[in-house]
Amino acid sequence: MIHIRIIESLFVLLLATSLASAQCSDAGVCSVGKKPTTHRHQIGASYAYGKGKPADGLAIHAAALEVSLNFSRESQLFLSLPWSSQSGPLGSTSGIGDLTLVWSQSVFNEDSHQLNIQIGGKLATAGVNKGNLPQAYQSGLGTNDLLFGLTYAIDNWSTTIGYQLSRGRSENKIDRLMRGDDALLRVGYGTVLGETKLSTDILAIKRLKESSVLDRAKPGSDAFVDLPGSDQFQINLLGRAVIPLQTDYSLNLLAALPLLNRKVNVDGLTRSITLSAGLVLAM
Repeated sequence: MIHIRIIESLFVLLLATSLASAQCSDAGVCSVGKKPTTHRHQIGASYAYGKGKPADGLAIHAAALEVSLNFSRESQLFLSLPWSSQSGPLGSTSGIGDLTLVWSQSVFNEDSHQLNIQIGGKLATAGVNKGNLPQAYQSGLGTNDLLFGLTYAIDNWSTTIGYQLSRGRSENKIDRLMRGDDALLRVGYGTVLGETKLSTDILAIKRLKESSVLDRAKPGSDAFVDLPGSDQFQINLLGRAVIPLQTDYSLNLLAALPLLNRKVNVDGLTRSITLSAGLVLAM
């Protein structure tokens, strides 16, 4: 009964909070490579604050509902549904973000060695024309993307290669953005200090093709132009702490900083800092 009340409270927290974010500092490929922290089901609600680079003046507030369904030691389904608010010099928008689903399957698990494959998608459940503002101010990216990952873990270390296949062009009336695909290399290390689980990850993300938008030099037409330098490379440093509060739930803290940032920010994903806190219930 207490589990039901806690779950209800998490849903209320999600629905009552208008400060949220659909977008991390990548287009979604960072969703692959996460190692399960338990073999139990989990449900959590989190809040995050993100700040864009000074030239853009964007501030992003984020609340998200996340669910991990562990069907066995080998199989896990991860779902994340955010609600986001973006504000900047041109105005502000808020709304539901893009739904992320990732299936993780262990194909080898022996002693301290583990090999997992991940496949999933990021679905365009968000609106992209709110406030008549450009893509950078929207809660979602406007495309139904495919996610792929391969993770090898040994002892406390893990390495992931990932790929995000961007499918289609956003219906945002100002930009009509079409992004290039993203490739990911993620290296992580985790340890335990007392009862607290600590981990850090380096994420290197390369956009493989220049993105394109409507050609503003030809108003009223459907002509598109590539954005020079938008096939960019970025490196992020991510730190996480999982602090047990009681037997069934824990506090998750996260901070992310760019070590090498993106200069072209038409999609609104560039961050100068991201901070997050969330409550997770294991069932």
